[in-house]
Amino acid sequence: MGSSQEHRHAPGFPPGCPDSGDVLRAYAGSGASREVTLVVVTSALRARVEAAGGHERGLAAVRTSLARIGDRYGSGWSPSYYGKDLVLVRPGRHVPEEPGFPQGAGAVRHGWAWDHVSLPAGEDTGTDALLRACYLVSMAARLRRDDPGVPQHAPSALDTVPGRLTARAAASLLAGVLVRPYEGTAAGPEEDPRMPGVPSADGWPAAAATARPGHWLVMTDVHDIEWGTVGRGEDGARLTTGNAEQLLELAAAWHSGRPTPEVADAAYGIRQQRERQLVGHLAILADGVRDSGRLYGTFGDGLCGFVADPAVLRSALREANRTSTGHLASGAGLAAVGTTGLDAARSRATFALHVTKTLKGTQHPPDGLHLFGTVLGVPAAEAALGFLERLREAGPGAPGAHHLDHAHRHREHWTRHLPATHRDRAAALLSGGRHAPA
Repeated sequence: MGSSQEHRHAPGFPPGCPDSGDVLRAYAGSGASREVTLVVVTSALRARVEAAGGHERGLAAVRTSLARIGDRYGSGWSPSYYGKDLVLVRPGRHVPEEPGFPQGAGAVRHGWAWDHVSLPAGEDTGTDALLRACYLVSMAARLRRDDPGVPQHAPSALDTVPGRLTARAAASLLAGVLVRPYEGTAAGPEEDPRMPGVPSADGWPAAAATARPGHWLVMTDVHDIEWGTVGRGEDGARLTTGNAEQLLELAAAWHSGRPTPEVADAAYGIRQQRERQLVGHLAILADGVRDSGRLYGTFGDGLCGFVADPAVLRSALREANRTSTGHLASGAGLAAVGTTGLDAARSRATFALHVTKTLKGTQHPPDGLHLFGTVLGVPAAEAALGFLERLREAGPGAPGAHHLDHAHRHREHWTRHLPATHRDRAAALLSGGRHAPA
Protein backbone atom coordinates (compact mmCIF):
# COMPACT_ATOMS: atom_id res chain seq x y z
CA MET A 1 0.00 0.00 0.00
CA GLY A 2 2.84 2.40 0.70
CA SER A 3 3.23 5.16 3.25
CA SER A 4 1.06 8.23 3.76
CA GLN A 5 3.70 10.30 1.94
CA GLU A 6 2.81 8.46 -1.30
CA HIS A 7 -0.84 9.58 -1.17
CA ARG A 8 -2.58 12.92 -1.42
CA HIS A 9 -3.14 14.50 1.97
CA ALA A 10 -6.67 14.55 3.38
CA PRO A 11 -7.51 18.28 3.28
CA GLY A 12 -7.88 19.90 6.67
CA PHE A 13 -6.53 16.92 8.63
CA PRO A 14 -3.31 16.86 10.66
CA PRO A 15 -0.06 16.07 8.81
CA GLY A 16 0.40 12.43 7.83
CA CYS A 17 -3.31 11.77 7.22
CA PRO A 18 -3.83 10.47 3.65
CA ASP A 19 -7.00 11.03 1.64
CA SER A 20 -9.38 8.05 1.64
CA GLY A 21 -10.17 8.18 -2.06
CA ASP A 22 -6.47 8.11 -2.91
CA VAL A 23 -5.72 5.23 -0.54
CA LEU A 24 -8.67 3.11 -1.65
CA ARG A 25 -7.87 3.55 -5.34
CA ALA A 26 -4.25 2.60 -4.66
CA TYR A 27 -5.34 -0.52 -2.80
CA ALA A 28 -7.67 -1.60 -5.60
CA GLY A 29 -4.83 -1.34 -8.11
CA SER A 30 -2.07 -2.77 -5.92
CA GLY A 31 -2.58 -6.49 -6.50
CA ALA A 32 -3.16 -7.02 -2.78
CA SER A 33 -5.77 -9.48 -1.48
CA ARG A 34 -9.21 -9.07 -3.06
CA GLU A 35 -10.75 -9.97 0.29
CA VAL A 36 -10.70 -6.87 2.49
CA THR A 37 -11.87 -5.91 5.96
CA LEU A 38 -13.07 -2.32 6.06
CA VAL A 39 -13.76 -0.20 9.15
CA VAL A 40 -15.26 3.30 9.25
CA VAL A 41 -15.14 5.56 12.30
CA THR A 42 -17.46 8.57 12.13
CA SER A 43 -17.98 11.56 14.39
CA ALA A 44 -20.68 13.73 15.95
CA LEU A 45 -19.55 16.86 14.12
CA ARG A 46 -22.50 19.17 14.77
CA ALA A 47 -22.37 18.51 18.52
CA ARG A 48 -18.67 19.28 18.54
CA VAL A 49 -19.12 22.46 16.50
CA GLU A 50 -21.77 23.69 18.92
CA ALA A 51 -19.60 22.83 21.93
CA ALA A 52 -16.59 24.59 20.39
CA GLY A 53 -18.60 27.66 19.43
CA GLY A 54 -17.41 27.62 15.83
CA HIS A 55 -17.17 25.36 12.80
CA GLU A 56 -13.41 25.60 12.32
CA ARG A 57 -12.61 24.77 15.95
CA GLY A 58 -15.15 21.96 16.08
CA LEU A 59 -13.97 20.42 12.83
CA ALA A 60 -10.33 20.64 13.93
CA ALA A 61 -11.15 18.82 17.18
CA VAL A 62 -12.97 16.05 15.29
CA ARG A 63 -10.14 15.54 12.83
CA THR A 64 -7.46 15.55 15.51
CA SER A 65 -9.41 12.91 17.41
CA LEU A 66 -9.75 10.75 14.28
CA ALA A 67 -6.03 11.03 13.56
CA ARG A 68 -5.23 9.80 17.06
CA ILE A 69 -7.57 6.84 16.66
CA GLY A 70 -6.00 5.98 13.30
CA ASP A 71 -2.50 6.18 14.79
CA ARG A 72 -3.41 3.59 17.42
CA TYR A 73 -4.30 0.88 14.92
CA GLY A 74 -1.73 -1.83 14.25
CA SER A 75 0.57 -2.02 11.25
CA GLY A 76 -1.77 -4.38 9.39
CA TRP A 77 -4.33 -1.59 8.91
CA SER A 78 -4.11 1.29 6.43
CA PRO A 79 -5.86 4.40 7.81
CA SER A 80 -7.19 7.18 5.59
CA TYR A 81 -9.48 10.15 6.12
CA TYR A 82 -12.25 12.26 4.59
CA GLY A 83 -14.78 14.74 5.98
CA LYS A 84 -15.52 13.63 9.55
CA ASP A 85 -14.60 9.97 9.01
CA LEU A 86 -11.65 7.61 9.37
CA VAL A 87 -11.46 4.63 7.00
CA LEU A 88 -9.30 1.58 7.73
CA VAL A 89 -8.62 -1.28 5.33
CA ARG A 90 -6.78 -4.54 5.94
CA PRO A 91 -6.17 -7.42 3.53
CA GLY A 92 -8.09 -10.57 4.42
CA ARG A 93 -11.18 -11.29 6.48
CA HIS A 94 -10.91 -10.24 10.11
CA VAL A 95 -13.21 -9.35 12.99
CA PRO A 96 -11.86 -5.96 14.11
CA GLU A 97 -11.33 -5.07 17.73
CA GLU A 98 -13.26 -2.12 19.08
CA PRO A 99 -11.34 1.13 18.57
CA GLY A 100 -10.06 2.94 21.62
CA PHE A 101 -12.21 6.06 21.56
CA PRO A 102 -11.27 9.09 23.68
CA GLN A 103 -13.18 9.36 26.94
CA GLY A 104 -13.97 12.08 29.43
CA ALA A 105 -15.28 15.62 29.37
CA GLY A 106 -14.75 17.35 26.06
CA ALA A 107 -14.04 14.14 24.14
CA VAL A 108 -15.42 13.86 20.61
CA ARG A 109 -18.22 11.31 20.29
CA HIS A 110 -17.55 8.65 17.65
CA GLY A 111 -19.21 5.54 16.24
CA TRP A 112 -17.78 2.69 14.20
CA ALA A 113 -18.78 -0.32 12.11
CA TRP A 114 -17.13 -2.84 9.78
CA ASP A 115 -17.72 -5.19 6.88
CA HIS A 116 -15.94 -7.67 4.65
CA VAL A 117 -15.58 -6.65 1.01
CA SER A 118 -14.81 -8.93 -1.95
CA LEU A 119 -13.23 -6.85 -4.69
CA PRO A 120 -13.77 -7.62 -8.38
CA ALA A 121 -10.74 -7.65 -10.64
CA GLY A 122 -9.51 -4.33 -12.02
CA GLU A 123 -8.58 -1.02 -10.42
CA ASP A 124 -11.72 0.88 -11.44
CA THR A 125 -14.20 -1.83 -10.46
CA GLY A 126 -12.29 -2.54 -7.25
CA THR A 127 -12.26 1.13 -6.34
CA ASP A 128 -15.99 1.40 -6.97
CA ALA A 129 -16.62 -1.59 -4.69
CA LEU A 130 -14.57 -0.01 -1.91
CA LEU A 131 -16.29 3.37 -2.27
CA ARG A 132 -19.71 1.74 -2.11
CA ALA A 133 -18.64 -0.28 0.91
CA CYS A 134 -17.45 2.91 2.63
CA TYR A 135 -20.88 4.44 2.10
CA LEU A 136 -22.64 1.43 3.61
CA VAL A 137 -20.27 1.07 6.57
CA SER A 138 -20.32 4.81 7.25
CA MET A 139 -24.12 4.70 7.57
CA ALA A 140 -23.84 1.85 10.06
CA ALA A 141 -21.20 3.80 11.99
CA ARG A 142 -23.58 6.76 12.21
CA LEU A 143 -26.26 4.47 13.61
CA ARG A 144 -23.85 3.12 16.22
CA ARG A 145 -22.59 6.59 17.10
CA ASP A 146 -26.08 7.39 18.36
CA ASP A 147 -26.91 3.89 19.64
CA PRO A 148 -23.91 1.68 20.49
CA GLY A 149 -26.28 -1.27 20.95
CA VAL A 150 -26.66 -1.60 17.16
CA PRO A 151 -24.61 -4.50 15.70
CA GLN A 152 -21.02 -3.67 14.71
CA HIS A 153 -21.31 -5.60 11.44
CA ALA A 154 -22.58 -3.01 8.94
CA PRO A 155 -25.12 -5.09 6.95
CA SER A 156 -26.62 -6.39 10.20
CA ALA A 157 -26.80 -2.84 11.57
CA LEU A 158 -28.55 -1.48 8.49
CA ASP A 159 -31.08 -4.31 8.48
CA THR A 160 -32.40 -2.84 11.75
CA VAL A 161 -33.21 0.55 10.17
CA PRO A 162 -36.82 -0.09 9.06
CA GLY A 163 -37.77 -1.09 12.60
CA ARG A 164 -35.62 1.56 14.26
CA LEU A 165 -36.02 4.79 12.28
CA THR A 166 -38.88 6.65 10.65
CA ALA A 167 -38.78 6.95 6.87
CA ARG A 168 -37.66 10.57 7.26
CA ALA A 169 -34.82 9.60 9.60
CA ALA A 170 -33.85 6.76 7.26
CA ALA A 171 -33.68 9.23 4.36
CA SER A 172 -31.40 11.43 6.45
CA LEU A 173 -29.17 8.42 7.11
CA LEU A 174 -29.02 7.59 3.39
CA ALA A 175 -27.98 11.20 2.69
CA GLY A 176 -24.54 10.68 4.26
CA VAL A 177 -21.40 12.09 2.67
CA LEU A 178 -19.50 9.92 0.18
CA VAL A 179 -15.84 9.35 -0.41
CA ARG A 180 -16.13 11.41 -3.56
CA PRO A 181 -15.61 9.69 -6.93
CA TYR A 182 -12.48 10.24 -9.01
CA GLU A 183 -13.78 9.79 -12.54
CA GLY A 184 -13.62 12.78 -14.85
CA THR A 185 -11.25 15.72 -14.43
CA ALA A 186 -8.46 15.10 -11.94
CA ALA A 187 -7.77 17.65 -9.22
CA GLY A 188 -4.71 19.85 -9.63
CA PRO A 189 -1.81 19.79 -7.15
CA GLU A 190 -3.22 22.60 -4.97
CA GLU A 191 -6.84 21.51 -5.30
CA ASP A 192 -8.89 19.31 -3.03
CA PRO A 193 -8.36 15.74 -4.35
CA ARG A 194 -12.10 15.13 -3.90
CA MET A 195 -13.17 18.39 -5.55
CA PRO A 196 -11.45 19.36 -8.81
CA GLY A 197 -11.50 23.11 -9.24
CA VAL A 198 -11.70 23.87 -5.51
CA PRO A 199 -8.50 24.96 -3.70
CA SER A 200 -7.57 22.54 -0.92
CA ALA A 201 -8.27 23.43 2.70
CA ASP A 202 -4.57 22.78 3.28
CA GLY A 203 -3.88 26.18 1.74
CA TRP A 204 -6.12 28.05 4.17
CA PRO A 205 -3.81 28.28 7.24
CA ALA A 206 -1.06 30.01 5.25
CA ALA A 207 -3.60 32.32 3.63
CA ALA A 208 -5.14 33.14 7.02
CA ALA A 209 -1.72 34.16 8.31
CA THR A 210 -1.58 36.88 5.64
CA ALA A 211 -4.85 38.53 6.73
CA ARG A 212 -4.61 42.29 6.83
CA PRO A 213 -6.92 45.31 6.78
CA GLY A 214 -8.47 45.70 3.35
CA HIS A 215 -9.26 42.00 2.99
CA TRP A 216 -12.80 40.69 3.28
CA LEU A 217 -13.16 37.35 5.04
CA VAL A 218 -15.67 35.11 3.26
CA MET A 219 -17.64 32.12 4.53
CA THR A 220 -20.11 30.29 2.30
CA ASP A 221 -22.47 27.39 2.88
CA VAL A 222 -25.09 25.52 0.86
CA HIS A 223 -28.46 26.31 2.41
CA ASP A 224 -30.47 23.31 3.61
CA ILE A 225 -28.35 20.74 1.81
CA GLU A 226 -30.18 17.93 3.62
CA TRP A 227 -33.85 18.84 3.09
CA GLY A 228 -33.75 21.68 0.57
CA THR A 229 -35.33 25.11 0.83
CA VAL A 230 -39.03 25.87 0.53
CA GLY A 231 -40.11 29.44 -0.08
CA ARG A 232 -41.82 31.19 2.81
CA GLY A 233 -44.38 32.82 0.56
CA GLU A 234 -48.01 31.75 0.43
CA ASP A 235 -47.41 29.22 -2.34
CA GLY A 236 -44.61 27.48 -0.40
CA ALA A 237 -42.82 26.63 -3.64
CA ARG A 238 -39.77 24.39 -3.40
CA LEU A 239 -36.67 26.41 -4.27
CA THR A 240 -33.99 23.72 -3.96
CA THR A 241 -33.94 19.97 -3.47
CA GLY A 242 -32.17 18.34 -0.55
CA ASN A 243 -29.99 15.26 -0.25
CA ALA A 244 -32.41 13.54 2.12
CA GLU A 245 -35.51 14.86 0.37
CA GLN A 246 -34.35 13.11 -2.81
CA LEU A 247 -34.14 9.83 -0.89
CA LEU A 248 -37.44 9.95 0.97
CA GLU A 249 -39.29 7.75 -1.53
CA LEU A 250 -36.49 5.18 -1.41
CA ALA A 251 -36.51 5.25 2.39
CA ALA A 252 -40.26 4.60 2.36
CA ALA A 253 -39.67 1.58 0.12
CA TRP A 254 -37.06 0.36 2.61
CA HIS A 255 -39.70 0.56 5.32
CA SER A 256 -42.06 -1.40 3.10
CA GLY A 257 -39.64 -4.30 2.77
CA ARG A 258 -37.26 -3.47 -0.07
CA PRO A 259 -34.01 -5.33 0.74
CA THR A 260 -31.19 -3.32 2.29
CA PRO A 261 -28.61 -4.11 -0.46
CA GLU A 262 -31.00 -2.83 -3.15
CA VAL A 263 -31.73 0.32 -1.14
CA ALA A 264 -28.04 1.02 -0.52
CA ASP A 265 -27.14 0.47 -4.18
CA ALA A 266 -29.89 2.78 -5.44
CA ALA A 267 -29.12 5.41 -2.82
CA TYR A 268 -25.43 5.40 -3.71
CA GLY A 269 -26.19 6.27 -7.32
CA ILE A 270 -28.45 9.15 -6.26
CA ARG A 271 -25.87 10.43 -3.80
CA GLN A 272 -23.06 10.18 -6.34
CA GLN A 273 -24.96 12.35 -8.81
CA ARG A 274 -25.71 14.86 -6.07
CA GLU A 275 -22.07 15.03 -4.98
CA ARG A 276 -21.06 15.82 -8.55
CA GLN A 277 -23.55 18.70 -8.55
CA LEU A 278 -22.08 20.00 -5.30
CA VAL A 279 -18.49 19.84 -6.53
CA GLY A 280 -19.44 21.67 -9.72
CA HIS A 281 -21.31 24.33 -7.75
CA LEU A 282 -18.38 24.98 -5.40
CA ALA A 283 -15.88 25.00 -8.28
CA ILE A 284 -17.86 27.73 -10.07
CA LEU A 285 -17.94 29.79 -6.89
CA ALA A 286 -14.21 29.34 -6.24
CA ASP A 287 -13.26 30.10 -9.83
CA GLY A 288 -15.39 33.23 -9.89
CA VAL A 289 -13.23 35.05 -7.33
CA ARG A 290 -9.76 34.11 -8.60
CA ASP A 291 -9.05 37.65 -9.84
CA SER A 292 -9.95 39.12 -6.44
CA GLY A 293 -8.95 36.50 -3.89
CA ARG A 294 -9.13 32.81 -3.13
CA LEU A 295 -11.68 30.50 -1.52
CA TYR A 296 -10.74 27.15 0.01
CA GLY A 297 -12.79 23.97 0.45
CA THR A 298 -12.77 24.07 4.22
CA PHE A 299 -16.32 23.10 5.18
CA GLY A 300 -17.46 20.15 3.05
CA ASP A 301 -20.32 22.06 1.40
CA GLY A 302 -18.88 25.51 1.99
CA LEU A 303 -15.82 27.62 1.29
CA CYS A 304 -13.70 30.05 3.29
CA GLY A 305 -11.15 32.61 2.16
CA PHE A 306 -10.54 36.24 1.26
CA VAL A 307 -11.61 38.62 -1.48
CA ALA A 308 -10.51 42.18 -2.12
CA ASP A 309 -13.88 43.24 -3.51
CA PRO A 310 -17.26 41.98 -2.22
CA ALA A 311 -18.80 42.77 -5.61
CA VAL A 312 -16.67 40.03 -7.18
CA LEU A 313 -17.95 37.49 -4.68
CA ARG A 314 -21.51 38.68 -5.22
CA SER A 315 -21.15 38.04 -8.94
CA ALA A 316 -19.55 34.61 -8.41
CA LEU A 317 -22.27 33.60 -5.95
CA ARG A 318 -24.99 34.70 -8.32
CA GLU A 319 -23.45 32.63 -11.14
CA ALA A 320 -22.97 29.51 -9.00
CA ASN A 321 -26.56 29.69 -7.76
CA ARG A 322 -27.90 30.39 -11.24
CA THR A 323 -26.10 27.36 -12.66
CA SER A 324 -27.56 25.07 -10.00
CA THR A 325 -31.04 26.63 -9.88
CA GLY A 326 -33.54 24.25 -8.32
CA HIS A 327 -30.80 21.99 -6.97
CA LEU A 328 -28.39 23.94 -4.73
CA ALA A 329 -28.09 27.49 -3.44
CA SER A 330 -25.27 28.88 -1.33
CA GLY A 331 -25.27 31.86 0.99
CA ALA A 332 -22.22 33.94 1.84
CA GLY A 333 -21.23 36.05 4.81
CA LEU A 334 -18.48 38.67 4.56
CA ALA A 335 -16.67 40.73 7.18
CA ALA A 336 -13.90 43.25 6.74
CA VAL A 337 -10.58 42.34 8.32
CA GLY A 338 -9.78 45.25 10.60
CA THR A 339 -7.12 46.15 13.11
CA THR A 340 -8.62 43.70 15.62
CA GLY A 341 -7.44 40.81 13.46
CA LEU A 342 -8.77 37.64 11.93
CA ASP A 343 -10.52 36.19 14.99
CA ALA A 344 -12.87 39.16 15.21
CA ALA A 345 -13.51 39.00 11.46
CA ARG A 346 -14.18 35.26 11.72
CA SER A 347 -16.92 35.81 14.31
CA ARG A 348 -18.46 38.55 12.18
CA ALA A 349 -18.36 36.57 8.94
CA THR A 350 -19.91 33.60 10.74
CA PHE A 351 -22.74 35.84 11.90
CA ALA A 352 -23.20 37.32 8.43
CA LEU A 353 -23.50 33.81 7.00
CA HIS A 354 -25.98 32.96 9.75
CA VAL A 355 -28.11 35.93 8.62
CA THR A 356 -28.41 34.39 5.15
CA LYS A 357 -29.46 31.06 6.68
CA THR A 358 -32.07 32.75 8.85
CA LEU A 359 -33.49 34.44 5.76
CA LYS A 360 -33.35 31.48 3.36
CA GLY A 361 -36.49 31.12 1.28
CA THR A 362 -37.46 34.78 1.68
CA GLN A 363 -35.49 36.43 -1.16
CA HIS A 364 -33.78 38.58 1.50
CA PRO A 365 -31.03 39.33 0.69
CA PRO A 366 -31.93 38.73 -2.95
CA ASP A 367 -28.53 37.28 -3.87
CA GLY A 368 -27.87 35.32 -0.67
CA LEU A 369 -24.98 37.53 0.45
CA HIS A 370 -24.74 39.60 3.63
CA LEU A 371 -22.00 42.04 4.59
CA PHE A 372 -21.39 42.42 8.30
CA GLY A 373 -22.47 45.89 9.36
CA THR A 374 -25.36 46.16 6.90
CA VAL A 375 -28.60 46.84 8.79
CA LEU A 376 -31.52 44.75 7.59
CA GLY A 377 -34.55 46.42 6.09
CA VAL A 378 -37.92 46.05 7.78
CA PRO A 379 -39.19 43.15 5.59
CA ALA A 380 -35.98 41.18 6.16
CA ALA A 381 -36.05 41.92 9.90
CA GLU A 382 -39.65 40.70 10.10
CA ALA A 383 -38.75 37.51 8.26
CA ALA A 384 -35.68 36.82 10.42
CA LEU A 385 -37.39 37.39 13.76
CA GLY A 386 -40.46 35.46 12.66
CA PHE A 387 -38.26 32.48 11.77
CA LEU A 388 -36.45 32.57 15.13
CA GLU A 389 -39.70 33.02 17.07
CA ARG A 390 -41.19 29.95 15.40
CA LEU A 391 -38.11 27.95 16.34
CA ARG A 392 -38.45 29.08 19.94
CA GLU A 393 -42.07 27.98 20.05
CA ALA A 394 -41.25 24.63 18.41
CA GLY A 395 -38.81 23.69 21.17
CA PRO A 396 -35.26 22.33 21.34
CA GLY A 397 -35.92 19.10 19.43
CA ALA A 398 -37.42 20.76 16.35
CA PRO A 399 -35.60 20.70 13.00
CA GLY A 400 -33.39 23.76 12.66
CA ALA A 401 -33.23 24.44 16.41
CA HIS A 402 -29.49 25.08 16.09
CA HIS A 403 -30.28 28.31 14.23
CA LEU A 404 -31.77 29.67 17.45
CA ASP A 405 -28.66 28.58 19.34
CA HIS A 406 -26.55 30.54 16.84
CA ALA A 407 -28.77 33.58 17.26
CA HIS A 408 -28.30 33.50 21.03
CA ARG A 409 -24.56 33.23 20.58
CA HIS A 410 -24.58 36.28 18.30
CA ARG A 411 -27.37 38.28 19.97
CA GLU A 412 -25.27 41.45 20.21
CA HIS A 413 -24.63 41.29 16.48
CA TRP A 414 -28.35 40.75 15.83
CA THR A 415 -29.24 43.86 17.83
CA ARG A 416 -26.78 45.89 15.80
CA HIS A 417 -28.10 44.60 12.47
CA LEU A 418 -31.81 45.13 13.06
CA PRO A 419 -33.67 48.41 12.51
CA ALA A 420 -34.42 50.31 15.73
CA THR A 421 -38.09 49.33 15.47
CA HIS A 422 -37.22 45.64 15.96
CA ARG A 423 -34.51 45.71 18.61
CA ASP A 424 -36.73 45.38 21.68
CA ARG A 425 -38.47 42.41 20.10
CA ALA A 426 -35.10 40.77 19.40
CA ALA A 427 -33.89 41.45 22.94
CA ALA A 428 -36.96 39.71 24.38
CA LEU A 429 -36.50 36.76 22.02
CA LEU A 430 -32.78 36.28 22.58
CA SER A 431 -32.54 36.89 26.33
CA GLY A 432 -33.07 34.22 28.97
CA GLY A 433 -33.97 30.68 27.93
CA ARG A 434 -33.46 29.61 24.37
CA HIS A 435 -36.84 27.98 23.97
CA ALA A 436 -40.37 28.69 25.08
CA PRO A 437 -41.40 27.09 28.38
CA ALA A 438 -43.36 23.86 28.11
